[in-house]
Amino acid sequence: MDDQTILKLFADRDERAIAAAQAQYGRGCYQIALRVLNSKEDAEEAVNDMWLRVWNTFPSAQPDNLLAYLSAATRNCALDKLSLRKTAKRGGGERTAALDELAEIVPAKEDLEEVLNAKMLQSTIMQFLDGLSSDARTIFVERYTRLTPVSEIAGKFGVSESKVKITLMRVRKKLKTYLKKEGWL
Repeated sequence: MDDQTILKLFADRDERAIAAAQAQYGRGCYQIALRVLNSKEDAEEAVNDMWLRVWNTFPSAQPDNLLAYLSAATRNCALDKLSLRKTAKRGGGERTAALDELAEIVPAKEDLEEVLNAKMLQSTIMQFLDGLSSDARTIFVERYTRLTPVSEIAGKFGVSESKVKITLMRVRKKLKTYLKKEGWL
């Protein structure tokens, strides 16, 4: 089933939407949650929370890219679960390293004027990503959206970890310059 059909099912509040989205993207969502949480049980729970959250956000949410929307929703649910777990002084994951790398560049959500500014920032970052080469964009998205470890990205691209780290550093530097130019920093 294609994304537009799935989005239509969500908009129509048809429960088949979750099953269709889960069939198409469930495994990838689980992998994202597993990378953040490093626990199969917690990852499954985060993905289940994500499906509920996605169901509850429709029809007000009309994402342009279903995969990106589900990936972000999964990551957010997993991060919420990780925060709860860290409160209990347990575990860790790839999240801290990946998000710390971006912390100096992207303004924190609390610094923005609510959701409108967050959407505008998201749009600005998407425009920036559109201007990158396909490889650089994919590496950036793998690292910062899907929280994929550098070693795994290197394996997917058949390059050294050093090359991936350099690519990420260069893209972050370009992003910082772009955000300054656009008035975000």
